[in-house]
Amino acid sequence: MTFGKFLVLLTVTFCFCSGCAGQKKPDGMPDLFPCQITITQNGTPLEGAAVIIFPKTGGSNGWNTTGLTNANGVAELMTHNDFKGAPAGEYVVMVTKTELSPSAVPDKAPTDPVEYEKWDMVKRSETRTTYRLVKAEFGVANLTPHSITVSQGKNEATFDVGEPIKEEMK
Repeated sequence: MTFGKFLVLLTVTFCFCSGCAGQKKPDGMPDLFPCQITITQNGTPLEGAAVIIFPKTGGSNGWNTTGLTNANGVAELMTHNDFKGAPAGEYVVMVTKTELSPSAVPDKAPTDPVEYEKWDMVKRSETRTTYRLVKAEFGVANLTPHSITVSQGKNEATFDVGEPIKEEMK
């Protein structure tokens, strides 16, 4: 697996994991402040993009802070997957969005056990192509031009990731 695919997988995992509402903050978690980042692509809201902030100092602060943009391009950042907001600090803003090529195998599994076994074998062996929909530079901490300073109070920023693209990831 390439680093790019690993980063996408890690991002998606962080963005889609959810915990129990009202969960107790882990020991040592700093205060969190509301952080809303809007992502546009060529001026149009970008839905379904993963947003990650990473400390500018280059080292992890131990608290992953991510969000997924909605139809308006807005990501409400969450820390440690379960807690609204971000710790205070200076961050680079990374943005990724990918899609898979369409599947040639129907999504609906057959109910007949013999047909299901055939379907499952074909589905598992299917190779699909992953496409990058945002330029790679926006998803790499030392290349992205975007940054945000999170401090007490509400933190909002808007970033554009340039022209739409569709590049095969290798």
